[in-house]
Amino acid sequence: MKKKLLFLSFAFLFCLITLTGCSISFDVGGGKTITNTEPLTVESGSTATEIAEKYLDATVTVMVVDNSGNEISFGSGVAVYAGGYIATNYHVINTVVNSNYFSLEVYLNNQTTSYSAEVLWYNQNLDLAVIRCEYYNIPFVSMSDRWIDTSNRLNILEQVITIGTPIDFGLQNSASIGYISSAEFRYATSDSNLYEDLIQHTAPISNGNSGGPLFDMNGNLIGLNTLGASSNNSGQEANSIYFAVPIYPIMEIIEDIANGTFNMPKIGISGYDKYEASYSGVQTFNENGFKVISVENNGSSYNKLSDGDIITKVTCEDGKIFNIEERNDLIYALLHSRSGDKVTVEYKRGNSTSSVEITLS
Repeated sequence: MKKKLLFLSFAFLFCLITLTGCSISFDVGGGKTITNTEPLTVESGSTATEIAEKYLDATVTVMVVDNSGNEISFGSGVAVYAGGYIATNYHVINTVVNSNYFSLEVYLNNQTTSYSAEVLWYNQNLDLAVIRCEYYNIPFVSMSDRWIDTSNRLNILEQVITIGTPIDFGLQNSASIGYISSAEFRYATSDSNLYEDLIQHTAPISNGNSGGPLFDMNGNLIGLNTLGASSNNSGQEANSIYFAVPIYPIMEIIEDIANGTFNMPKIGISGYDKYEASYSGVQTFNENGFKVISVENNGSSYNKLSDGDIITKVTCEDGKIFNIEERNDLIYALLHSRSGDKVTVEYKRGNSTSSVEITLS
């Protein structure tokens, strides 16, 4: 059963979704050479200590500064691709987006020298972002889908490890250990946010851990830490409930981002799921699926989908099927696709179910 959890979180703006091993080196120009071209790995059966020690250098502190160099806020991140590509939370870097006043600085493990970074991609609804640091040789980690792939789904009480910079920059790259609390979908609300598809675990995190890695015991990055519950429904402290967002979306697009070829496919609709409907109070809607409230004129779905349709399934051009129970499922389907792909969208209209082929723009 999908359950609602209430807690305070790090702030980012809520809005209704609009879906529009070998050692080699190579020159990337500007006199810069990448020597770390293979992801870090650990041996099977490695201990939590061995995994944490191996991946400390892949974990970074991401700091937002103003034009005078003053610290505004900070979080964590982890390198996920050769050349300084770092995954973090959107809410860690959101003040930098479209800003001429704020910028990003990245600090490597146990270093006080910072390197500038730029935002390459972000998705507010997923609370994910990719940035690139000017230091290209950060060791990077392997990613694993333990969320969408049901054959490899996380198990309850499976052990996990977190690394990040909690509370204070002086605590840079602290590690903690815990367990998967539930293998079920979780969503949560805060004063201004709605988070969906959360991985619930018990590895302690604090302010500053946002964007830091969550690893399984095979040493694979499975998520980014996002939230910690501050209280339960009775108002008492609930100090052992923490959440991460799955890394799966970044796995789908990181290579295209690095190659400079990624453009977010657009399906040309706006809408919401039942969790957004409940949270925002826009309209009563209790079904699984994504409800269309607006179709873009002359967009991909024009004359194919209509206001009020409920999307329940998307079959991608390569045959991969996404059952659409909530908004993130639709985002995952789009990230798995590319502009120009033909997808088959199954939807409910009234009491009937139909399907239509849509070419993504």
